[in-house]
Amino acid sequence: MKAHQWISYACFIFLIFSSCGETKTTSQTEQLGEVLTQSDGESQNSKTWLMRLMEKQPLSQEEYLEWVPATLQGFPLQSKEPKPGLNGFIAFYSHKEGKEHPGLRLEVIDGAGYNQFQHVNAVYKMLETVRNESGDDFRSEINDHKGERILFVSKTRKGRKDFQLEYIQNQRYHVGILGNQVGPDKIYGAFDELQNNQFPN
Repeated sequence: MKAHQWISYACFIFLIFSSCGETKTTSQTEQLGEVLTQSDGESQNSKTWLMRLMEKQPLSQEEYLEWVPATLQGFPLQSKEPKPGLNGFIAFYSHKEGKEHPGLRLEVIDGAGYNQFQHVNAVYKMLETVRNESGDDFRSEINDHKGERILFVSKTRKGRKDFQLEYIQNQRYHVGILGNQVGPDKIYGAFDELQNNQFPN
């Protein structure tokens, strides 16, 4: 059963990161209806910012890549690229070239625009749930950290532990911080750095 929970959780995260890039054929009226009929636990304020997010203008690919921080937790930037199928970027930080070395991976997905806000909407709904799960090789929890609702995951594979943290920044960006052979202090440290960094509004 624990393995089944982990597989379900991994599939859910994969779907969030990959499926939102597909073009939606639902009309704008139907999309507004979906936002307005979210669960009773959501405040009117949350519905308002989600509707405003649809109307915001995404940045250009060049603007996203210009915004990528030059360092993260003392690791220099090794590479950056646009997020395939979505507005945003993926950046790798390490002291050595190559994704196998200790470091951090930063993924930022912009929810601005009619075709992109569904992604942040799905992440928002996930973060609103109260869910802590664990298995033989993973533990995930959703909680509050320094005023932000976050998902924190630890995974054990091949005798080593990796960590990741996800949250929504500025009611617009889905931010994922993934560690490679680094401890949770680096993940939370990266979170603090990004909180102090000026995300484009």
